[in-house]
Amino acid sequence: MPASLNIKVLLAGEIQYAATIGSAVAASIRGINGRTVMLFVDRPLQDLVGAPGINAIADLKGKLVALSSRGGLQDIIMRRILTQSKIDLNQVTLITIAGQNAMITSLKTGRIAAALLNPPYNFLAYREGLTNLGFSGNFVRLPSTGIATLGQTLEKSPDQVRRLTRAIARARVFARDNKTKILPTLKRAMRIDDEDLIAKIYDAHKQVETADGRIDATLIADTIRDARQTEGITKDIAANQVFDFSYLPSR
Repeated sequence: MPASLNIKVLLAGEIQYAATIGSAVAASIRGINGRTVMLFVDRPLQDLVGAPGINAIADLKGKLVALSSRGGLQDIIMRRILTQSKIDLNQVTLITIAGQNAMITSLKTGRIAAALLNPPYNFLAYREGLTNLGFSGNFVRLPSTGIATLGQTLEKSPDQVRRLTRAIARARVFARDNKTKILPTLKRAMRIDDEDLIAKIYDAHKQVETADGRIDATLIADTIRDARQTEGITKDIAANQVFDFSYLPSR
């Protein structure tokens, strides 16, 4: 299911759990009775990839840089990367390009100077000779995938939620400790018959995974703050209105 539909379908009651955390947090911030109960990663996985001749983030001044969409996670990531690299946001022109393959084509032809690419597209770009300008996880900590559900599910089926998180926790431990056994599963799930590419995706994801589905209080506060700014909400939002890790297995 496309990420853009994930939360909408959850709110419509057609599914009980959703994995798109950015939208789930935004919904909770707006007052919808939903909670994020588990987080798979605590940093974004994208790379900032440069076109031929672009060898550093400083080279992006006065250039076009591509995002998949405005106002979302990629927008936040790009602005953080530029700001932390001492580049004024007015010195770079941000545009949107639909589709990661289209971004790679635009990079190769020099139409754009850089773009944020997800695995496996970042690795495919490097095969084409494009340059890794920086890993977004070194600039930004933001949870993006996990398990979110509605408050009514937590109230009516708490045991089901606990069984779900326990099963996923066990699966995550197995995947983390058994690379060779999990790679065939990844190949089937992602429909990629390329051993090297699948191994790179596995290794990249492993570096951003949460240890047990939780994040610390600082990241919780930062995530709520960013969502409030994006949604234009000025009032304070309690952490327990957005996150509830009490359904996770005990540490």
